[in-house]
Amino acid sequence: MDADALSPNERFLLGFHRSHPGATSEFFGLARTPEGGDSYDRLAALVREGDDAVVLDLACGDGFLLERIGQRRGSRVRRIGLDMSADELAAAARRLGPDVLLLNERAQAISLPPASVDVVLSHMALMLMDDPASVIAEIHRVLRPGGVFSAIVDGGPAPGGGFACFVASLRRTIRTSGRAPLSLHHPIVMSREGLLAHLGDAAGFSAARVEELVVSLREPPARLWELMCLTYDVVQLSPGELESTRRDFLDAVEALRDADGRVGSSVGLRQLTARKRG
Repeated sequence: MDADALSPNERFLLGFHRSHPGATSEFFGLARTPEGGDSYDRLAALVREGDDAVVLDLACGDGFLLERIGQRRGSRVRRIGLDMSADELAAAARRLGPDVLLLNERAQAISLPPASVDVVLSHMALMLMDDPASVIAEIHRVLRPGGVFSAIVDGGPAPGGGFACFVASLRRTIRTSGRAPLSLHHPIVMSREGLLAHLGDAAGFSAARVEELVVSLREPPARLWELMCLTYDVVQLSPGELESTRRDFLDAVEALRDADGRVGSSVGLRQLTARKRG
């Protein structure tokens, strides 16, 4: 992968994941869906029991989802992970061992042959990718006819709770600094309508659907702050701004403590799923 050809957003993401490999799975591996699992479970469930499918995880990070699929679906599944971060892939290699193919590539230019994959999955990454239409075209290219694509994307903070308090504290700090907030999310992927428009008949997909879901966790305030520090926005803060945000956040969540001293925090997500026609 040619690092010089990356966009400013992609270079930012590479720098973040160099310093914080595994940040996404650390946060979302704790957050539960109403069914009691996590958002990774919703993707892993699309790989059928006993299937010998080829599964590609786009922006696989530290391999958390691929490990989950291997644990639940067995050795018959051929797993492939793709990520533009060599640091995340190094963590994935340690987690997964030699039986999983790991590709240091961008999702806009996948080196796999056409019609070679049965299931393409992606967790909390599609909304961060440049030119999502090109990504979706590549997904269509590598999928076999009838193959499934599903991605979990950001849906924004749920009303109330610790995560909403963090967003409010962060916005106050950024507003005071006079800086513009980070703008990493592609607008096409940040609405239900945009998602469906890019996974319809014209793109070669059918049965496209978008499900809204909320994942939640309960942690002591100090641990919740540590998890908030795994978000991209915190990187732009100076040490003084970070400390100011921390104090503001901890003051805000104090009233939200439950009887165990923990604070509930919810995040809204969307899951889009479609099938390649054919």
